[in-house]
Amino acid sequence: MPATTPTTVPPLISGGIMLTYHCTNTCRHCLYRCSSRHEKHFMSEALIDATMGALAKEPTLHGIHMAGGEATLNYKRLIYAIRSARRAGISIDYLETNASWCADKQTARDGFTRLREAGLRAVLISVSLFHNEFIPLAKTKTGIRAAVDVFGSQGVVVWTPEVLQQMDAHLDEHRTHSLEESCESLGLDLRQGDVWKMHNYLTPGGRAAERLVDGLLTRPAESFQGDACGRVLENTTHFHIDPFGNLYTGRCPGISVADVGDLHPTISTTKHPVYCQLAEGGPVWLWRGLAPDFVPNPKGYVSKCHLCLDVRKHLRANGQYEELRPDEYYRE
Repeated sequence: MPATTPTTVPPLISGGIMLTYHCTNTCRHCLYRCSSRHEKHFMSEALIDATMGALAKEPTLHGIHMAGGEATLNYKRLIYAIRSARRAGISIDYLETNASWCADKQTARDGFTRLREAGLRAVLISVSLFHNEFIPLAKTKTGIRAAVDVFGSQGVVVWTPEVLQQMDAHLDEHRTHSLEESCESLGLDLRQGDVWKMHNYLTPGGRAAERLVDGLLTRPAESFQGDACGRVLENTTHFHIDPFGNLYTGRCPGISVADVGDLHPTISTTKHPVYCQLAEGGPVWLWRGLAPDFVPNPKGYVSKCHLCLDVRKHLRANGQYEELRPDEYYRE
């Protein structure tokens, strides 16, 4: 079925620079499918400068945040990226970190001080049951206290404080807990989807669509017919640029029609069939138009993003579509 042609990627408003897909964790909820099993590849200094140069030309850009993976795994490169953004006149809203490196308060304070001296003004520290499978809560709390010392309370975002409060009340802060163990301690039923209520910001795509769907209402693939993705894909209020320079819009990792070399290419059905099928008709169009041999999961899907990921993984395994990149996203 044909798809009409969007014009191009709209002007960028706000987004993240993913310096790496490598992480200390392989969290079950990760939208970007970051992992400790990924190669320790970081965005090069040359690509960082090219990225900041390209973003500096965006007339509507409000600011960016630094992210990964875990960006602190290469402090030298992270500091270079902060300084590169400053040289380009780009505002950095915050750095995302899981605080896995905050072994003690002095180490954490020293690390945050180096980042502040490079030009960072705020930090977001992740707190969740998913992170706690890999990082003891004591490290997270140490990181929060040290960050407040360095950046002040207004420069520290805890994501999210409600989850931190519950974890602090019910879990042993000195060790990690499996998700199943945490749920039992907090009176949550993992098989009924209670973690989605506690972490209400979760997106039903990425690894969460594969690892956290138990207990959620599912629908047959055909029921998403006509649920187009154009408005989502054209949303640039939370874009990401990955360590290879690929641009993701609409919180849709693994689909990229643009890169740092050209953030606003002309989008065509010939060159960008996956994007165009999704924009005009959603994942059912993608399935019917490009993957007629795809067999939907008879158990159904919790969202169109869940279905989309399944179809795209099928396309990656059975065809060559340049838009479906990079390998890291589809590797596991």
